[in-house]
Amino acid sequence: MKNFPRLLIVEDDDWIIQIFEKVLKNHFTVDIAQTISQFYSAIEQNTYDVFLVDLSLRSEKNGLILIEELRGIEKYKTTPIVVVTANALRKDRDGAIKAGATKFITKPVENNVLLKEVLDLFPGLE
Repeated sequence: MKNFPRLLIVEDDDWIIQIFEKVLKNHFTVDIAQTISQFYSAIEQNTYDVFLVDLSLRSEKNGLILIEELRGIEKYKTTPIVVVTANALRKDRDGAIKAGATKFITKPVENNVLLKEVLDLFPGLE
């Protein structure tokens, strides 16, 4: 069995999760966090090579806060964080990059574009 990079999708929309998981599962070990408690549990139990984070979460915390928190954890200071969000304003992009996001992608995103953007973070991975 291949040793795929481990990816955590932080998203609360079931439909989006199904699509992202289907697109990425042949290249990554995919975990899902639909709630803040699942997010914290996941990062406690596993080490991730990349994160996909939505900015708008139905929770007391949004994606920007989670990105800032990840950047405050030593082992995630340089881990790629890809924001995939419907928040398409320049201020959203600027805020995400300032918080520590590596890439910013707006929804809707074509499956092949999502896959390419994430794979680009791992040269040699196909």
